[in-house]
Amino acid sequence: MLTFFKGLGVGFLCLLLFVAGVVFNVEFLGKEANSKAMQLNTQIEAYTKLKPDTYEAEINFWANEKLSTTPNLSEEQKADISQSFKEILARSAKDHFCTGGAYSLEANYSYENNLKIPKGQRLNATLQCEIKEGNLSAFNSFLNDINALVAKSEFISVSTPALKASFSNTTLQNAKEKLNDELLNKAYEYEKIYSAKLNKKCVLIEFNLNQNGIARNFQGVMMSAKSLEKEAVSLPLTKEEELNARANLLFTCK
Repeated sequence: MLTFFKGLGVGFLCLLLFVAGVVFNVEFLGKEANSKAMQLNTQIEAYTKLKPDTYEAEINFWANEKLSTTPNLSEEQKADISQSFKEILARSAKDHFCTGGAYSLEANYSYENNLKIPKGQRLNATLQCEIKEGNLSAFNSFLNDINALVAKSEFISVSTPALKASFSNTTLQNAKEKLNDELLNKAYEYEKIYSAKLNKKCVLIEFNLNQNGIARNFQGVMMSAKSLEKEAVSLPLTKEEELNARANLLFTCK
């Protein structure tokens, strides 16, 4: 009988040890496994459409045939050229369409028998211009005035520029902020998605905009053409262009 009770006691003790082992595995080892964090990284993108809202042009000035074949200029002739550009800059300042306009004037030489011989003059100047769609008529009036000033000079020629469609800084900045907000919202959506799929608590710990930044996906350069009738410039045909941004995300889940 004593042997029976001893065996029963040993069996009961073994059962207790087994149950304790199961509880330890479930409560402690399970918790330890669940406490180990895992990390996930992914890249997300956002897109938006923009239509050009500003137009850019370059007005170039150069030496006409007479100036380019005049070996030496008198002080009076140099003063005439200087006066022409003062008038051009004064007219440009009225509408604030353009910046720049400083000119360079230098002799052009040829070499014969190791001798440096004056051949003519080189002249260069550029106005960088930017207008909105509603300013086209005023810009053409400005161009007409510039052409009239150049016509008075016996030495200067000027180009009639083509307008190139572009985006204003304000439009680009607003688009970038919109894309960044969209990327951030997507990132927090991924927190929820990963948490549900993995049955863990996933948290965004890194949000890095791609080094390439925001890219403009242009299909081509949009340029205007001159009107043959009045030598006026016209606005180019435009279409929406795509702007995209990317971000690299890192999540920790546990």
